[in-house]
Amino acid sequence: MSLEQNWNNIQGQEDDDLSALLQRPSLSKLASHGPLEKLKKNLFYNMIIAAVICVLYVVVIFYFHIWQVQIAIGITLIFSLWALYTAYVVYQKINTTISAANPVLAELKRHYEYITTWMKSQQKVALFIYPVSAAGGFMLGGVSGSGKTVEEFMSKPVVWVALLIAIAVLVPACYYMAKWMCKHAFGKHLDTLMKNIEELEQEK
Repeated sequence: MSLEQNWNNIQGQEDDDLSALLQRPSLSKLASHGPLEKLKKNLFYNMIIAAVICVLYVVVIFYFHIWQVQIAIGITLIFSLWALYTAYVVYQKINTTISAANPVLAELKRHYEYITTWMKSQQKVALFIYPVSAAGGFMLGGVSGSGKTVEEFMSKPVVWVALLIAIAVLVPACYYMAKWMCKHAFGKHLDTLMKNIEELEQEK
């Protein structure tokens, strides 16, 4: 019996028999609903964190009346809202109960592509946002610490050099941190999903 047939057999059993079926080696290897459920759960947590961050950005925009900072944080907020929306779209597309009426391999590939494409698009777009966010944070910290206006604080060449250094350091640091966080949250479960896909492909 093929792995795909095993999957379909699982979908057709009553809940009382499911745990017993999963004890069979050929079936336990194809418990693809497991990684899908974990991916969806972690994506939900990701959306909660993104929503909290958006609220914090709104607070900063309304609390600090510094137009340069408001513009920078506003742009970052727009990106964060976009990231939250796209995460929600992917979340809605993930179906943890794959229908036996559809080809299992195609379904698993579709879910894998949804998530990996979302992760890559977020990381690419974020590269354009990190410099803006870093500049806004730099100006906010400088103005708050010095008690000066943005114009006064940024009037010295050394401050501009410090800003460029901060951007040069923070952009790659934020990029690789975000990449690591995505891998930590989704990587292991995506690897499991891909392993199931490869097992099904070997049977073709």
